[in-house]
Amino acid sequence: MSRSFRISLTFALLSSLACLLVLTWILLSLISFKTAEKDLLAQKNEEARVLLASFISIFPIPSTSINSGSTVAALVGNLAREKDFAGFRVIDLRGKTVYSFNDNKGVDPVLSETMKTGGESFTFSRDGNVIFRYAALRNNGGIAGAARLALSLSGEYERMKRSRHTFLAYFILDFFLLLAIGSYLLSRIVVVPIRKLLTATERIAAGEYSHTVPVPGGAEIAELAESFNAMLAALRSKQEEAEAYMKSLEKANSDLQAAREETIRTEKLASIGLLAAGMAHEIGTPLAAIIGYSGILHDELEGDAPKADYLRRIEQESARIDRIVRDLLNYARPTTAEYEEVNVAALLTDTLDMLERQGIFKRIKTSLEVEENIPHLFVDRNQLLQVLINLIVNARDAMPNGGEIAVRAYAGEMRMSPVRSSHSPPYITMGRRKEDFQGAFRASFLSGRSFTNCVKIDILDSGTGINEQYMGKIFDPFFTTKEPGKGTGLGLSISARIIDAFGGRITVESAKGKGSRFVIWLPLAGDNGNEQTRARL
Repeated sequence: MSRSFRISLTFALLSSLACLLVLTWILLSLISFKTAEKDLLAQKNEEARVLLASFISIFPIPSTSINSGSTVAALVGNLAREKDFAGFRVIDLRGKTVYSFNDNKGVDPVLSETMKTGGESFTFSRDGNVIFRYAALRNNGGIAGAARLALSLSGEYERMKRSRHTFLAYFILDFFLLLAIGSYLLSRIVVVPIRKLLTATERIAAGEYSHTVPVPGGAEIAELAESFNAMLAALRSKQEEAEAYMKSLEKANSDLQAAREETIRTEKLASIGLLAAGMAHEIGTPLAAIIGYSGILHDELEGDAPKADYLRRIEQESARIDRIVRDLLNYARPTTAEYEEVNVAALLTDTLDMLERQGIFKRIKTSLEVEENIPHLFVDRNQLLQVLINLIVNARDAMPNGGEIAVRAYAGEMRMSPVRSSHSPPYITMGRRKEDFQGAFRASFLSGRSFTNCVKIDILDSGTGINEQYMGKIFDPFFTTKEPGKGTGLGLSISARIIDAFGGRITVESAKGKGSRFVIWLPLAGDNGNEQTRARL
């Protein structure tokens, strides 16, 4: 939405101040100039009165003419040299001019009236540039004539003009000075505080509620700032309440989801337990008979190769059925663990040697790297061996055309913060629990700590990798990507349960076509959740 044009507050205030200054100057100039003009004219009028009185006092009465050497002529001559002198005329009782000097106006009605009344008066010319002063001449108490003196006002008007120019210059100087001072004061008192409030408002609009506004200025501005800060504190409090409420909702949802998943997992275990018990009862007895009779026939058919081959196939398939039933029983009702202190380096060496003797590493290159002085673990050796064998066999199965398997063991830390992949994308990290990588290892063995010391065992392969769509399912029971008949989908589930029982975790990093990295995280003996296991023994 387009914003309509608006003038700034500074410009509006300065414009208003300038208008007030101009109007004030006009008003003061009118009053000052009119007063000055009135005073100058009064002063000039008084000057004319004094000069005219001087002339009258020395003028000879009665007289019909004045020669050039008389006192009056000398005085008029001296006065004529002044630039303000405009003329002088004297008339007798008959209205006849007795004496005139530079006076071209003649006998006007005011001069005639002055001779009749004997009073004094003054008038101005039509253009206002000359003042005429009138007075009567008296002799022995009677009126003998009248005199008129004319003085120019051009000098006074010139002084008034210069005064106006000086006044205007001072006004301009004062105008800009007051404008600058007013701009500074307005900026400090009004504009700057309002800009601070505006900036704070923009920050609030952006979601930042931690910034208060220390605003200087007048009482109203300070009250506005205090109200603004109070509003900000209220918003911050409401935001904190909302965030706390959201966190509580998220925690409740997380707990609810965890409880739901645990319930589903428990129901699965219960179902598997019932299934395994039923299978053990229904399949175990006839399967034992099949295996027993196969053993009896083995000696009798030793010389008949085709039938001996059939018997061998029967024994293999029967053994596979027995293994599936036992896996189900192990998953549903794990055997009681026998905990002992285990040397990790020796266990890994023995595991790889045993698998190598069975020919499991055909076209597979293996390597083992164990950190020097790696701590011992307090676990069930046979169960951990089962987990290692299962993960290594899975790594081999992911490389049907050969490849490399690397096994590494080193000390590390179990942290509550998310565990990130050690590889760059497109590697994806996943654990048995969904919450493992939202807040990794939030388990009882941490006992309020953010981490615990552990041993990490890495099993890396250069195989085909795991599809992203399968990453969230690989630890689910009965899930497998192998061909039918080559896997039950219980190996990783059983392994994860065993490691969970040790107080640890299994995680995996994988990318399609780039191989996989399974990591076993096991707490150190006497440092963590294994203390809980010891307590149960």
